[in-house]
Amino acid sequence: MTLYEQIERAVRRAEKRDLPWPDQAEAAREAGMGERSFRTWFWAVTGHTWRDYLTRRRLAEAARELSSSDAPVLTIALDAGYETHEAFTRAFRREFTVSPRDYRKRGGAMDPSLPPGLERIVLFKELYMGVIVKELPVMKTVYFDGFQPNPEDKAKALLKDWTATHKAKAPRRVFGHNIDEKGNLGLCPEYAGYRFYCTCTEEEAAEAAGEATTSGAAAAAGTADIRGGTFVVTGIEGNFDDDPSGAWIGAGWERMNAMMREKGYRVKSPARWFEEELESEKPGNLRLDLYLEIEEGASR
Repeated sequence: MTLYEQIERAVRRAEKRDLPWPDQAEAAREAGMGERSFRTWFWAVTGHTWRDYLTRRRLAEAARELSSSDAPVLTIALDAGYETHEAFTRAFRREFTVSPRDYRKRGGAMDPSLPPGLERIVLFKELYMGVIVKELPVMKTVYFDGFQPNPEDKAKALLKDWTATHKAKAPRRVFGHNIDEKGNLGLCPEYAGYRFYCTCTEEEAAEAAGEATTSGAAAAAGTADIRGGTFVVTGIEGNFDDDPSGAWIGAGWERMNAMMREKGYRVKSPARWFEEELESEKPGNLRLDLYLEIEEGASR
């Protein structure tokens, strides 16, 4: 079972209307993960914390009930998991800018001036057939550089050496992108090298900053904070055994650009992009999420 399938199982459980809304511990069990791993990977894949996703989906379902039924507001509030009318109204107003009663009076989803609410996430549809918008937070990382020939293999070898001696309590996130000969982000197909970023703790970053950078040691090339930002993300998978040239990755970026144009997203200038590896140690195809930073407000 892939990471996406595990997260999808938790999402499907949350959408079962004949059962109570699951808390994070139950969702993690449904996904077959420990709670800490589930918290990390659910956010990495969907761009939401479980609490935020569940809260917004409960409110979206409540909004649908307000629009399609005559049920009392208190009944809808209790079904959404709120113990009081007041708590439900406060949460609903934060999500939809109006009270539940005003939402119903204005026709709910039929009023284009009201926020639409959060739709159910369908991972295979969203990540492999389309794009989603995600917020990346600031992340502290160590990074590893490799240069031609075979830059990714060289950088990956350094990364593996480092992670072998630095065991993590929670899953690490691994991002990468092309670099030029000076180590700057590469923006063209002809590139001098590749850089992998690996999330780390404050202590690991301080240690890495003091390590000597030599090709024979498991030392990081440096440390960096990845700036937060708004990114459009799509998922791809493939392998270098069947496609040594990596054309499947290029095709993924071409598909990303086509969907960007279709949806009207504006790329932020200067452009920032990443490729995030998911479950790189699992056999079979390599799974990547492609990230491209966009302007705030997302669409034109």
